[in-house]
Amino acid sequence: MEADWKIEAERLATLEDYRLLDTPREPMFDAIVRQAASGADTPIALITLIDDRRQWFKAAQGVDHREDPIDQSICAHAIRSDALFEVPDASADARFAHFPAVAREGGIRFYAGVPLTMKNGARLGTLCVIDTERREGLDPEERDLLERLARRTVAAFELARDMHRDATLPADPATVDERVWLDQALSLMARASAALDRVEASAALAHLEQAIVTVETRRALL
Repeated sequence: MEADWKIEAERLATLEDYRLLDTPREPMFDAIVRQAASGADTPIALITLIDDRRQWFKAAQGVDHREDPIDQSICAHAIRSDALFEVPDASADARFAHFPAVAREGGIRFYAGVPLTMKNGARLGTLCVIDTERREGLDPEERDLLERLARRTVAAFELARDMHRDATLPADPATVDERVWLDQALSLMARASAALDRVEASAALAHLEQAIVTVETRRALL
């Protein structure tokens, strides 16, 4: 249907705007999937991004590859949901039983994924946990943790996009007054500091605070 096509086109345009695909692994997101796997007691947790042909992993715990074809992606179904999407036993679900990752011995059985929904409502991927054993579903505490970690992931994605879009620093600081350049740098770093604090990225925040002190010291000497 035309409406569905337009929604998908807008979703893919949003995904491109965030410039997340094929970027390096980052400690912040690696920590999120570790916490998700530990909290849900699953061997696998992923932050996935879904484009028109694949699911790509921004972070992964328990798998050693970076992407799967979209026609083998449970996450591609999960992003159609407004909330947590659960599959108790993928091998008994006609939508997924034929997927190679499900059909093989020791393959995917339980799946739970929270859509990563951006400010404009586009769902770019999921934070999901996967088990090789059948499960009825997440308990309330596990569900709450996964939803909180998904919100943290979205906040970090929003920060990265906003910092890229709103950066106004010139390529060459020598072309402008140094005080103006330092003022701009401090403004951007203050915004980044607030956002990192919101997503509880303590290590990155500590490094940024050191940089802020350095810039403030330089500014005071002018």
